[in-house]
Order: sequence, then structure tokens, then C-alpha cells
Amino acid sequence: MGIVENIKDVADLAKKAGDIELYRKIVHLEGEVMDLTREKRQAEQRIEEQQKQLALRAKMTFKAPFYFQDGDNIPFCPRCYEKDNLAMHLVYEGADSVHARWDCKDCTKMYLIEKAGSPRYGQVRDHAGTWS
Repeated sequence: MGIVENIKDVADLAKKAGDIELYRKIVHLEGEVMDLTREKRQAEQRIEEQQKQLALRAKMTFKAPFYFQDGDNIPFCPRCYEKDNLAMHLVYEGADSVHARWDCKDCTKMYLIEKAGSPRYGQVRDHAGTWS
């Protein structure tokens, strides 16, 4: 039997005994216990989310301009990872003689990567044409 059930039993006994003030205090106590239980559950959820984020952070490695995980040669979107802590794979959209294109289907960011031998090798150009 849980604490809330125990409090309800005590409240019923107080009610049967005719002690209305004690009954009110027990009902108030029951509400406080329920609030604490809810807060505890929320705290546990926050801890679980933070543990997931730490585990993800331990798996990710930055190799400019993308993030990778060991054993996975498909890059992850740097914008999604750095802004939202999401590991979103990029989709390879092809290449021409100068660029390789990767798109994020989540945030819709496009990455044009200059290939080896070009003056901007390894740099990224966004949708607006800005190099970074």
C-alpha cells in the first residue's frame, strides 16, 4: 500500500470518528503528498533527459564541418545537434566537380562542402550563399 492510500485510510478513520478538523488537515496533507509525487516524477524525467544528452555528447565527435559517431560514416547535422541536442543524420544529395551537398531533413539546412583541391576546401556554404 502506498503513502496516498495510507493517508486516505487515515482520513476515512478521522471522518468516521467525527473529527472534521483532523479530516481537513489529512485531506490537505494528501494534496501535498500528491504534489510532491508529481514533482518527483518531473525531476526524474529531467534527470533521464539529461542522462540521454550526456550519453549522446559522449558518442559525438566533431570533424569539421560535421559531427560523427564511431562506426557511423554518415554525418549528423551540426545545427540540430548544437542548437537542439538532436542527432539528425544528413542526407547526401550528390556532388558536382566542386561541391558535395548534404541536406538536413529536420531543420532543412543545406550544406555545400567544397571538395579537395578547391580554394575553399572543407568550408560550408548555406542556403544564402554565405561561407563558414
